[in-house]
Amino acid sequence: MNLSGVLLWLLVQTAQPSPAADLPAAEGVYYRPPGAAWVRLEPAPVAEMKTKGMGLYLETDGYTSLGMNIVCRGAKAALRISNPKPSFYVRGTGSADDIMLVQLQVRKDSRSIRASSADSTLANKGGFKQADIHKLSVTALPDKSFMATPEEGLKPGEYLLVFGYATTGFDFGIQ
Repeated sequence: MNLSGVLLWLLVQTAQPSPAADLPAAEGVYYRPPGAAWVRLEPAPVAEMKTKGMGLYLETDGYTSLGMNIVCRGAKAALRISNPKPSFYVRGTGSADDIMLVQLQVRKDSRSIRASSADSTLANKGGFKQADIHKLSVTALPDKSFMATPEEGLKPGEYLLVFGYATTGFDFGIQ
């Protein structure tokens, strides 16, 4: 390779964005507190998932609504965040097209979210109520990982990051 070929190769290599060296290499969902190391979010501890209206839904070939209530153990998530606009780094878990942020309803010893097939859309596969959904700004990275940040500041409460459906989610609380 001649000198101009080497220069062209270097130019192409430096023009391609690369992920920051300090991003986690393992698959998962992460949050980084200011001035601290990355914290990996664990899947939310789902205590129960109850469906409502399954019989009628099946009898009518889906013409009626199928409801689901998902309950997470504990009144608060283990991860507490003080920043109302936290950024999350996601690698190998779900897709940037399907990530959603929903607010959980706090009960005495648990947190829950309701979903309904009547509320399902391509953008809201889980069928969550619009009032429970918080819009995310998603930035895709070249290695297919991505960053997700709420578009608006979150109020104190309990939240769940989901990828399409709430069968698996990652919980956190805003203080």
